[in-house]
Amino acid sequence: MTQSNDINSLRQIGYENLTNFSIPLPSSSQSERVFQCSKTTRCLPGKRISCIGQWQGETVFAKFFIAPNRAKIHWQKELKGFQRLGEQKILAPKMLHSGKHQQDEIYFILYEFIENATDLKPVWENAKPPQQLSLLKQLINTIAEHHKQGLIQQDLHLNNFLIANHQFYTLDGADITAIDCNDKQIAFNNLALLFAQLYPSNDHNIEVGLQDYCKLRDWPFSQSVLNLVKSTTLKMRDNRKLDRLAKTKRSCSLFFYQQTWNQQTICARKYRSAEMQTFLNAPDSYIKQANLLKDGNTCTVAIVTIDNVEMVVKRYNIKNWQHAFGRAFRPSRAVNSWVNAHLLQFYGIPTPEPVAVIEKRWGALRKEAYFVTKLISGETGDLYFNSDKNSLEEKQSLAGLTVKLLKSIHALNISHGDLKITNIMISDSHPVIIDLDSMKQHRSQYFFNKAKTRDIKRFFKNWQNNPVLTNVFQTYFNTLK
Repeated sequence: MTQSNDINSLRQIGYENLTNFSIPLPSSSQSERVFQCSKTTRCLPGKRISCIGQWQGETVFAKFFIAPNRAKIHWQKELKGFQRLGEQKILAPKMLHSGKHQQDEIYFILYEFIENATDLKPVWENAKPPQQLSLLKQLINTIAEHHKQGLIQQDLHLNNFLIANHQFYTLDGADITAIDCNDKQIAFNNLALLFAQLYPSNDHNIEVGLQDYCKLRDWPFSQSVLNLVKSTTLKMRDNRKLDRLAKTKRSCSLFFYQQTWNQQTICARKYRSAEMQTFLNAPDSYIKQANLLKDGNTCTVAIVTIDNVEMVVKRYNIKNWQHAFGRAFRPSRAVNSWVNAHLLQFYGIPTPEPVAVIEKRWGALRKEAYFVTKLISGETGDLYFNSDKNSLEEKQSLAGLTVKLLKSIHALNISHGDLKITNIMISDSHPVIIDLDSMKQHRSQYFFNKAKTRDIKRFFKNWQNNPVLTNVFQTYFNTLK
């Protein structure tokens, strides 16, 4: 990171140029003291910067509000929210100092830096199911306390809480607002918003969490209340899904988007670098030097190394002019794979991490397309299940996990479209689904049922010459919920 002392450079900080900076701020004695940024933790370009730095000899956490004509409004909302938390004695980072830069419309708040604190989200994601249930109970207790004190976190998600010394700290004061503490509809909607942030595999904990909440509020728990919260959770999760998928096709904090006459490119920002840009500009030059996994008429698959990370590139080829004409006017299979990979990620279903997608173009007309994922270790399902190295017990265990994976996809009205066993990888003793260009989430139950039937029929075709495995998989399909 570079160093800047120019106040205006704060508004130039972007997703990919997170520069450290120094800025003089008025102290409580009205004299100026320099704040020295050492790490930017979040940036909304031209709007807000959150960072860790040094102020008067101590480490602090700082928020800078820099949006022209809106900075003061956002600053005041943040201040008001934390004041409300403090008034109700809800645990939150202590505000140390706030104010306005003397020569510019830049507002700031400095908070205490909590040592050994961790965002709740990574703690949750790395926890085992019993630990997640314990975390959920503690979070429900925190939210119930908010509601009892007449407060609500409008943007309720795991990153708005810190864990330190087994205690939960509430963050993001701008979204803390006052409510009628006895309004059950508002309270249950807020709980549904929380549950919607979690994967569908956690939905079995909704009942336990809701029972705990009702007990803490001295409210009656009933099946009708549970049904209401569950249905609201599904609606909110669906809205979040649509918002997430829309972001995969535009520039935002997660993705870099670029379109020229000759090419459309979308890349995960975490992987964007000078070398990655070189690859994006000329993927075929990398493929020519790569280890080819497949070199067919319809697609070419290769392993490339970018920034010392091994990645899989799948190029969708154009076979002839008729094929070119048919593909020119509709989204490429690479873009379908890109969106579907993010769909599965949203639901917590294992698939290789999507890195980038490229469409070669002539204006609005599409040509070859490329889908890039991070390489995962392991082997294809056909190699695993047909290998004598793996015992029948091991195969039975993986068969159960594979069927559970397929049922979790079908439970979301998603059909894969090509369930060859080569499209299921076995990685770290778990199945991972790949080759997503034919995947679809159906709105119509009728068409989904037909697609699901085709999926299962294609899946069992893999075992038509292996009655033992046919019986194993059939047993799991019949017994697993």
